[in-house]
Amino acid sequence: MIKVILVDDEVLALDYLESLIDWESEGFQVVGRATGGKKAWALYEKYKPEIVISDIRMIGMDGLELAGKIKEKNPAAIVVLLSAYKDFEYAQKGIQYGVSNYLLKHELSEESLLAELTHIKAELAKQSKKEKIYQEYFMKQLIYQQDAMPGLEEMDLGNRLFMIMLHREDIFQNGVFTGQSLCIENYETIRNVMEAPLEETVSYVADAKMNESHQIILYQIEKEVSKYKINHLIEEKSRQLAEVLKETVGKEINVLYSYEIRKSEISFTFQKMSRQIRFAVFWEAGACLALEQMAEIENQDSVVWGDEMMDLESAVYKESRDIKEMLDYLFDLVTYPQFKLKSLKELVHLLEMTYRKIKEKESVTGPDEKENVYKIKDIRQYYTDRFLCLNGKIHEGEGTKYSNIVLEMMRYIRKNSKKELSLDVMGDVFHMNGVYLGQVFKKEVGMTFLKYLTTCRMDAAKALLESGQYNVSEVAELSGYKTSQYFSQIFQKNVGMKPQEYKKWNEKN
Repeated sequence: MIKVILVDDEVLALDYLESLIDWESEGFQVVGRATGGKKAWALYEKYKPEIVISDIRMIGMDGLELAGKIKEKNPAAIVVLLSAYKDFEYAQKGIQYGVSNYLLKHELSEESLLAELTHIKAELAKQSKKEKIYQEYFMKQLIYQQDAMPGLEEMDLGNRLFMIMLHREDIFQNGVFTGQSLCIENYETIRNVMEAPLEETVSYVADAKMNESHQIILYQIEKEVSKYKINHLIEEKSRQLAEVLKETVGKEINVLYSYEIRKSEISFTFQKMSRQIRFAVFWEAGACLALEQMAEIENQDSVVWGDEMMDLESAVYKESRDIKEMLDYLFDLVTYPQFKLKSLKELVHLLEMTYRKIKEKESVTGPDEKENVYKIKDIRQYYTDRFLCLNGKIHEGEGTKYSNIVLEMMRYIRKNSKKELSLDVMGDVFHMNGVYLGQVFKKEVGMTFLKYLTTCRMDAAKALLESGQYNVSEVAELSGYKTSQYFSQIFQKNVGMKPQEYKKWNEKN
């Protein structure tokens, strides 16, 4: 909302002006009304509105004097003067003060006021864009310690500052860490919290987007208060930002803040923040942390991986409890006694390769993908679920009523589902009568050999469609069907929708 103050020494005139349009629906908020210049000046200092609409003729401080004080305080402020007098010289004087426009009271209407406000809104948007470009340039000059561009004056910062870094987590999918855009530019609520002063002590200076997932904000400390009080205010501002980010963007945003620093320490502080933020995968979700309270991680001891993946693969074919113990051990190696980011990335690469190797070898489908995997504890659970699922598929039916021959048939069908299979083929493989095998299979499993084969093929087809890497014709061939038309018929009959519809549904959801 664009803040507005209305000024007129006649209360009825103020009432009329405020009721002339629906201010909020047009993007404006009337934050105050004043019946004189002095009262208006006090309101301006309190609310710092972008627009002041004032009568030009008032007792005491008139509209011109008020405009002069406002423009001296903030040259970017918009002042619109209203008058009942067609006095060109008086209007000219207003223009000399930097008044935005001069409107005649008797001509004022809903249409003319809206036209003026629409023009002002466009000008403010241009001004805001220019200020944002300057702020980002200025911030990067400070951070990278570069020489200022000729013609640009440096902001008066003082020497009592602090910084906040906003960072959106990398998302983890299929063994790969992928960066995400922070995307806070269009959130007015975030911008309001970011720029709001705190107890007239902490004031916003500038912010800059360093890359797609990082935003740096610089604040100034304007009052002499105790170090304890300053630290408390810094923590409060950081928590405010963390809360509004969680509500608007999501809990995967981290807030990293410094305590009080000098201007000469801005670049060094940014470098420290950048080093620490790389380890965000090890933090709790939605972390809000003080830079000074974090241990510097300089030299990471790398884990030398040996036969761990062979041991894990062996566990998948044996006891399920060994899988969790093995994965807990592996993830503990990259977490304690210090965070080992490089080793974590090596570990997930090895786990992903091992998982895919067993999955392809056994021709089994894994569980549905988890959403919002960002933290190491979620990644640990991600692979625990997958390897346990592989274990369950491999040992499917063991310890149940199924006979050994039926278990072997199930495993063979699952591993060879894309091949041409029939009861005759199964008879040749197991050196038994195919018809007899079909009868035994249906009696124990509760479905025919063909139905089980179709189920395995549908599971494989859904996994291929979900990957997004293949079109319907390719999925049909990889699933064991000669034509995409026949595949589509079978898929719709078993899944309830056509393959292309399933693919779109999966992408949407």
